[in-house]
Amino acid sequence: CVAHVPRIGALADHLGFTPKQLGLIAGVEIAGAALGGIAATFWVRRWNWRQVARIALCVLAIGNIASAFVENYELLAGIRSLTGFLGMGTGYALAMAALSDTKNTVRNYSFTVVLQVTTAILGFTLLPTYIAQTGVSALLIPLGLMPIALLPLVHLLPTGNTKNIADNTHRVEGPSIAIWLTIGCMSIWYLGVGGVWAFVERMGVEAGLNTVSVGHGLALGMAGSLLGSFLAGAIADRIGWIVPFTIGMVGQLLALWYLGQLYQLNDLIIAVFLFNGTWNFCIPYIFGLASKADRDGRFIVLLTTAQASGLTIGATIAGTIAGDFGLAAVTYIGAIASLTALVIFIIAARILHSEN
Repeated sequence: CVAHVPRIGALADHLGFTPKQLGLIAGVEIAGAALGGIAATFWVRRWNWRQVARIALCVLAIGNIASAFVENYELLAGIRSLTGFLGMGTGYALAMAALSDTKNTVRNYSFTVVLQVTTAILGFTLLPTYIAQTGVSALLIPLGLMPIALLPLVHLLPTGNTKNIADNTHRVEGPSIAIWLTIGCMSIWYLGVGGVWAFVERMGVEAGLNTVSVGHGLALGMAGSLLGSFLAGAIADRIGWIVPFTIGMVGQLLALWYLGQLYQLNDLIIAVFLFNGTWNFCIPYIFGLASKADRDGRFIVLLTTAQASGLTIGATIAGTIAGDFGLAAVTYIGAIASLTALVIFIIAARILHSEN
């Protein structure tokens, strides 16, 4: 989601696309990624992961490089849709399935979040100047070469035909209702997160801050993402899942309260720091719960769909609400989504515990 920001802005600056066209391009790409997660439920335990990984990486490479030379809106939208479906959606689903097969899922997933956040921070810091100097092609071509560089590492993946983790003994066969609750938890929570994140910059501007200060505030606040991810990896499941997830959601509510009470730049930095920190602290616990609940390892890939659909629907709902009731109303939607996700998470964890 964050990675789309500099690229979409580059399309606006260098290709002259309208805001509506930019929104549709981003939308079809995210929709493609969501569909990739759904499709993965059919192949993830049947096909060889190494072959799938090679296909996904090649599609990412071809899609990004081809996008660098396309100026036609309809063609570019089609390319981004296929790249989202066969590249990002398929690759991300595969990564989730592979991580779910490891023993320390919460810790391991938190490390992947650290890498994602580090990349996002570097993108926010370096890409605007880089794109302004070199153009959008100079961004998309390296993004196309990166997947090619990863191809030699594919052989490190397992084949992935069956779920094989250390604590797989004495497990009840078949999907647990907890996996569906966990997927719903992720979707509802990301609906609130997507709505708030889509308008957090406008909240700062409406509070009287200039756009440059808001940009700096967002960049500083994103450091909270790294801290949250590191904390999740350090704590892992030592105190269970419910307690740390509850603490994280309380932090989300506090961050949303700060966002609704912005008066100066420090308030924005604190709010974004808390929001991103608790956001990336909680994600590994949802993933860990889903990994335990998904006994045959087929449905955890739907977390990809839950995230993508939640972000998209949340931003759409938030836009409507902000237009009718103001930006402050968006924080209330985020709070309701966080509380609902917390209740669902606790119920899912209790059910899983009783089943095991």
